Amino acid sequence: MTNKSATDLAPAPRRRGRPARATAPLAREELVQRAFSAFAAQGYEAVTLRQLAADCGVSDSLLSHHFGSKQQLWIEAADSVFAPLLAELLALLESLTAGQDLVAALRCNLREALRLMARQPEAVAFMFREGEGDDERGRHLRQRYVQPYTRRIDVLFAEAQAQGRLRRVSPVARHALVMGLMRMIAIPGVLKEPIAACRCDPAAMAAVIDDVVVILFDGQLQEASPVPVAGPVPT
Repeated sequence: MTNKSATDLAPAPRRRGRPARATAPLAREELVQRAFSAFAAQGYEAVTLRQLAADCGVSDSLLSHHFGSKQQLWIEAADSVFAPLLAELLALLESLTAGQDLVAALRCNLREALRLMARQPEAVAFMFREGEGDDERGRHLRQRYVQPYTRRIDVLFAEAQAQGRLRRVSPVARHALVMGLMRMIAIPGVLKEPIAACRCDPAAMAAVIDDVVVILFDGQLQEASPVPVAGPVPT
C-alpha cells in the first residue's frame, strides 16, 4: 500500500466568504415580473412579501431593500406592464386615424386593440382585479392608464358623431360593452369552458373578436354611412 504524505492527508482549506449559490439570483426586472404575476393571480391583499420572496428564491429582506414596501413593489410592477401597453395602444390608435377614414380607423382600432389585449390575459386580469378598488392602487391604474386612453377614444367618437357618421351612443355604454368583453377574456366566470377553448386557439379568439366588433361597432353606424374598407394595420 502506498504511504500518503501529511500534505495529502490534510483537509482542503475552506474558502472564505459565503457559499456560492446554486443558481444566480433573479434580476430586478424578473422580480418585478414575478410580482406582477402574483398580484394578477391572487390580488394585492393575498400576496405577501415573505411568500413572494420564497417563490423567487430570495430573502424577504432583499425585496424590502429593493422596493421598500409591498405597495411600492405593486406600483413598480403595474407601471412596468401598463406604461408600455398604453403607449402601444395609443400609437396604434394614432397611426390608424392619421392614415385613413375616421370611422374605418375606429372600427379597425377596436378590432386590433381587442386582439392585443386578448394576447395579454394576465395584464387584463390585473387591471380588473386591481383597478376596481376605491383606493390608491385602483386610482393609480384608472387615472394613469385607463382614463387617458378612453378620453382619447371619446374625442374621436365624438368627432365621428358630429359628422353624422355614428349614432350618439353614450361613452359609458360603449366602454361598458368593450370592457365587459375584455373582462370575460381574462376572467371568464360562467363562460370558463368556451372562453378557455378560444384562448387556446388564436384563430377562434380572433373570430370571436370579429363578431363582437360587428355587434358593438356596426350597431353605432348611421344607416346612410357605410364604413369604407380599412387598410392594413401599420407595423
